Amino acid sequence: MKRVFLTTTPSHRNAYDLFEGRWASDLSELLPELPVGGGLPGFRADPRPRQAAEVLGRGGRFDGYDILELGPLEGAHTCQLEGLGANSVTAVESNSEAFLKSLIVKNIAGLTRSTFLLGDVSRHLAAPGPRYDLIFACGILYHMFDPLELIRLAAARSDRLFLWTHYYAAQPRLRRHVPRPVEHEGMPLTLHELTYRDRGLATFWGGNQGKTRWMELPDLIRVLAHHGLSETTIITDDPDFVNGPAVTLAARRPGASSPA
Repeated sequence: MKRVFLTTTPSHRNAYDLFEGRWASDLSELLPELPVGGGLPGFRADPRPRQAAEVLGRGGRFDGYDILELGPLEGAHTCQLEGLGANSVTAVESNSEAFLKSLIVKNIAGLTRSTFLLGDVSRHLAAPGPRYDLIFACGILYHMFDPLELIRLAAARSDRLFLWTHYYAAQPRLRRHVPRPVEHEGMPLTLHELTYRDRGLATFWGGNQGKTRWMELPDLIRVLAHHGLSETTIITDDPDFVNGPAVTLAARRPGASSPA
């Protein structure tokens, strides 16, 4: 990012303007004096954090939960997770610009129990560290070149996983996907590989590799169960969602105890 020295009165708007035209979220939802943009309304209107709390939380909240959020982008869902009572939210983002935007959002929203980390989510999960009461992964699984490994690692670190993801189903608009037969711990599966064509755009918010692989929905549920997260609840399934079929899914390990 180009170094900028300002001589104007300090304000949140100054920080917002550092990335003018490059925001994925509508920050006017968070601070009304900011411009109303064409971004996603993730700070209040997006129902997914509340859906996660209703299915995987306690009494529709996350009081006492230590949450790991994978791919927070600009921190909109992070704000909701903290607002739903999370004891802590550790949010790992590999896009350096999105990470810096998240710090701006943290400042604007006054988040006190959320920490943003810059780096690869799989490497974070593979490194020694604590278990989490919930892993919240909204809009990231379909950006992974190895989604199977991400599920394996996530299941080893938590008894609860919330997913919103695109999945592959044969239809004309997904014709660019190339089937790739794989084997995962004895299970034959087919992943559907897609090469990014827009990584050079300022508004690219995809994965940190040049290719990604989508799962089929039955395989996703089967792999979750294989790694112990066998109590699955499909909250919404939209096969006609823009850019491809999408599912909102909560998975839990049977007998998982709630945090104290």
